[in-house]
Amino acid sequence: MFNNTMSKDFYKILEVSRSASEEEIRKAFKKLARKYHPDMNPGDKKAEEKFKGISEAYDVLSNPEKRKKYDTFGNADFEGFPGGGGPSYSYNPFGGGGGGFRSTGNINPEDLGDIFGDLFTGFTGRAQQGQGRGRRQRRPAGFDFGGAATGETRGKDLTFSLDLDFLEAIHGCEKQMRLPNGVMFKVKIPPGVTSESKIRLAGQGEPGYNGGSGGDLYIHRHIRSHPIFKREGDNIEVELPITIMEALEGAKVKVPTVDGPVELKIPAESQSGQKLRLKGKGVSNPKEKTRGDQYIVLQVKVPEGLSGAQIAELKKILSGKEGNPRGKMNL
Repeated sequence: MFNNTMSKDFYKILEVSRSASEEEIRKAFKKLARKYHPDMNPGDKKAEEKFKGISEAYDVLSNPEKRKKYDTFGNADFEGFPGGGGPSYSYNPFGGGGGGFRSTGNINPEDLGDIFGDLFTGFTGRAQQGQGRGRRQRRPAGFDFGGAATGETRGKDLTFSLDLDFLEAIHGCEKQMRLPNGVMFKVKIPPGVTSESKIRLAGQGEPGYNGGSGGDLYIHRHIRSHPIFKREGDNIEVELPITIMEALEGAKVKVPTVDGPVELKIPAESQSGQKLRLKGKGVSNPKEKTRGDQYIVLQVKVPEGLSGAQIAELKKILSGKEGNPRGKMNL
């Protein structure tokens, strides 16, 4: 319990002016509470005391009746007013029987819910809490704002997004990550994962309260695109530019694959858009114990910068041999 509350300047504690609106006071409280919350400053007694003072100030200034009495009787003992006793605070960082922060004061649970939602952001900037994207719990599980301990409560699930390079997703890899409680751990990414799949780490979400089990941690994967490779299911597609002569005569050329360059034979008289298959050079599917193929899409490149004489020579050579490429379209 805080005593002699009126010896403190609650406006100064919240870093607002005496004419501050309710919204300005609420925003100031949320900003400072995030900064000094014990979960963000484990073991820091000064931060914990600062957090209590901020909460105490907000309890008074967010209540119009209490704020009016505070402004009127600035030198009086605030606890002496009927119904005006200061809030009681205790903090147990996710341990023991009572759960974490508890308040018997007038703090709006939604304000604290927003703060607790922000405490569990991480990794790539797209952290989510609860079951849906961007949702925040309106009241942290296990927190009783009436002062009484709640019953056994399971911790909330947490969801994080993990960025992967295209080839990391194809071949699989290990990623090191940090949990909200500071614990470092490695996640093994199997070959062939997709952005739609996710990893579930049982019990690694928010801690439970009053003996409840911990929530789960879900890791959603965001796979970055690649400038050369395009994935279609378990298959890989690559557009390969070739010269007119390579298309006419045929050629052996090197082509990129997810395993490194390989040699490919281009048939004579190949057409732009024609697909060639590299069997077994696609994406591994551990579940089916198969591997997809890679398809090479030929793109015949027309030479640039030809002189008028060279173009005239080509016309002479190709005269009567080109046919009508749009004949099948009845054009």
